[in-house]
Amino acid sequence: MNKETVLNRIKKTIEDSNLTNSEFAEKIGVPKSSISHLLSERNKPSLDLITKISENFEEITLDYLIFGVSEVKKDKIKPFNDLFSYQDIDNTKDSVKESNNRVKSIIIIYENNKFEQIDRL
Repeated sequence: MNKETVLNRIKKTIEDSNLTNSEFAEKIGVPKSSISHLLSERNKPSLDLITKISENFEEITLDYLIFGVSEVKKDKIKPFNDLFSYQDIDNTKDSVKESNNRVKSIIIIYENNKFEQIDRL
């Protein structure tokens, strides 16, 4: 996860919402100074802030904000259980093992909404 690209997607969300920075802060329930510090790059985007944006803008998903995965309305996203049957998952286990795929990074999200990314060196 590149924090600069996350910030750029947050800036795009503010711009696309046609709200001032103050109105945007009010809509997502954070102090105006949080948005100001974020946009001036004094602070980095937190998972809590990213979550609040996603919760208050139906069309913006966490996947889009964090990873840049296309903006898809939340109600159009199928639950994981609808995407795969257990048989499909069992069949892919062997092919993943054989394909020499390696883990690039892991994101750990804690209960207090803080997170860390562990990159493979």
